[in-house]
Amino acid sequence: MLIHPPSSRFQFKAPCLRLAVAIACGGMHLLAGAQSSAPSSAAPPIEPASAPKTIESVSVTAQRRREPAREVPLTADVLKGEDMERGGYQSLSDLAALLPGMNHNQSGGGTGGSQITMRGISTGSQVGATVGMYVDDVPFGSSSAYAGGGSSSLDLGLFDLASVESLRGPQGTLYGAGAMGGLIKYVAVEPDPSYFSAQATAETSSTKGGKSGHVLRGMLNVPLSEGVAALRATLYQRSESGFVRDVNHGGRLVDGSKTDGARVALLLTPSKDVTLRLTALSQKQRRDGASTEDVDIATGRPVDGALTKRLLLSEPSEVRNDLVSAALKVDLKWATLDSITGWQRTSSLGRVDSSALYSPLLAPTGIVNAAYGMDYTFNNRKVTQEVRLTSPRSRQFEWLAGMFYTNESGSKTQNLRPFNAFQQPESPVLADARFPSTFRETAIFGTGTYYLTPEADITLGVRRSRNSQHLDQRFSGIFAPAPQPASQSSEGVTTWLLTGRWRPAERQAVYVRAASGYRPGGPLPLVINPLDGTALNNSSFKSDSLWSYEVGWKGDIVPGRLTTEVALYQIDWKDMQVFTSSAGFSGIGNAGRARSRGIEWTVRAAPTDSLRLATALSAIDAKLVDDSRDLGGKAGERLPNTARLSLALQADYDFRLGGNPAYLGATLRYTGDRWNSFKEAPGIPAYRMPAYTAIDLRGGVQIGKANIGLFVRNLTNRRGQTAADTTLSTAGGPARVNLIAPRTIGLQFSMDFS
Repeated sequence: MLIHPPSSRFQFKAPCLRLAVAIACGGMHLLAGAQSSAPSSAAPPIEPASAPKTIESVSVTAQRRREPAREVPLTADVLKGEDMERGGYQSLSDLAALLPGMNHNQSGGGTGGSQITMRGISTGSQVGATVGMYVDDVPFGSSSAYAGGGSSSLDLGLFDLASVESLRGPQGTLYGAGAMGGLIKYVAVEPDPSYFSAQATAETSSTKGGKSGHVLRGMLNVPLSEGVAALRATLYQRSESGFVRDVNHGGRLVDGSKTDGARVALLLTPSKDVTLRLTALSQKQRRDGASTEDVDIATGRPVDGALTKRLLLSEPSEVRNDLVSAALKVDLKWATLDSITGWQRTSSLGRVDSSALYSPLLAPTGIVNAAYGMDYTFNNRKVTQEVRLTSPRSRQFEWLAGMFYTNESGSKTQNLRPFNAFQQPESPVLADARFPSTFRETAIFGTGTYYLTPEADITLGVRRSRNSQHLDQRFSGIFAPAPQPASQSSEGVTTWLLTGRWRPAERQAVYVRAASGYRPGGPLPLVINPLDGTALNNSSFKSDSLWSYEVGWKGDIVPGRLTTEVALYQIDWKDMQVFTSSAGFSGIGNAGRARSRGIEWTVRAAPTDSLRLATALSAIDAKLVDDSRDLGGKAGERLPNTARLSLALQADYDFRLGGNPAYLGATLRYTGDRWNSFKEAPGIPAYRMPAYTAIDLRGGVQIGKANIGLFVRNLTNRRGQTAADTTLSTAGGPARVNLIAPRTIGLQFSMDFS
């Protein structure tokens, strides 16, 4: 958004009020940050090469009960924890790269500030999350547009996880608000009361153009009472040197990062019918700056050379995530009772060098400084409670019923101030905006599955949700507007699910699925006319919603050797939440409609006991249906940050080396071209990110209880562009383009102490 400065300080009030409202609603897109591509910790123990390696049947909890993935009537990807560690994958960006059709766009100035989208459900600069994030059964992240909900996808360290489940398409009935494009669930390894185990892991790596990095991890599983109680703890640290250099400051690296995390879980099983799991996790991510390169928006070439940018101010950021949860499971015989309680705290803070935007904007008014920085914070505290009853397995009728409650207290602050040539803040503060907010939601939900025959069934599900929100406004600084009143909103939303499933043969299923999802609406910062006291803008924006229609087939072609899944879908999206303007003031509003059609196809094969192959393909045609002035898009124009075609190929071979089990593996990832925004997006010029292909290699050997691994990421050193922020380009500045890491080579070592 460009603000045209008037000729006097008094006249600055109205534009600065627009600026403050834009800040509250997220209308000022800050920048696109780093996308990590470094490999992870050492591989788990390697199985003997002589063991049969047929395709393993995996289970998911997509429908809130554990069942084989091939039985679930939707696209459900399961990445096992041991496979991710063996493959050297450790971050959210790695997950997105492995799952075609998923896009990871890091924003907000650093690690942890990110957007995940699936199946093309994106408008570029997101008002709120369209993919739900869960840790076990606890929803993580803000549901509100005012506490970083649009850029707070949980980037949890992929250490000591049983699996990561990815569910495609809307999951609004069972998982609630925000899961309209899909859902990602981190599933931790549970404590085991039957045996003692421990593992220590160390890794060192080097990135072309950067310096060395490392990973350190320790895991301990301790039975407290055999068969009754156990404790499991994981501690980890990941450090990366970065690979982007600042031309203005001697070519120093400015995108290094460090992540520290810990997870502790206590499992109690006082009887065969009662289980209680208590979990606490904490993770802190710090980054010197974003892994972005200054690029000429017209030519797509680096302004000052590859892997460089110019900064007048450093751009540090920090993200902290804490979660405490209690999961109680009781077998009542006639049903299973689950009670899941969660408390979480999320904080994100950082600085963006906004000099390229504000220097030319303010200079004509006589305000001249060496640099301008935007300091920002997002904070959210959230309490959730879910209780549900699940019927026993049956081939006649199965049901599930539950209640959900969440209470969130969030805040968003942004502080615009001048800095001197020594990067020290100067007075006075130009604008300081603070927006405390609350979000409360209650919901009831249920599903019922009726078996028409042993081979065919139908499922109907419904969820009724109601939320209430409150937003306050506090301004200070020389451009601060007059005090404005608080605003509030409330709404009720119903989501639906209908599936039909038919099993024509053993280990095969055909399904059809219709499902809906939504994002909550919310209040808007009120702007009052000082002359007559009337509101100059809308007091709230509506929820947006979509319907997805999907048909798919899953099954074995050659049992245990060749299996495939294919799904065709169409998603109709209406009342899209977008950044907009009303009566000259920026805010959030609702646009028209969009449509996404696509195909997802996965093939897995084990042609021999030692060789495993897998391929996954996603083709997406996501377009606007209606013209949108607020988005700057025309009907038929592609939705941003979505590749028409993406593909992943993987091969793993197990063998023996000197009598010891060993492995070799390779992964090829292709991502098609994307646009960062619409062609006439206000304040965000369109930039095309070209297609790219990356190749990863891995290998390892197990010697006794020690595992040694070697990896190469981005073997051919491709310059893959993953996201682009063109906000500064409105004032003639470069595009800030996020890149995958250059070629990275590393060595892993782990030791088991079981």
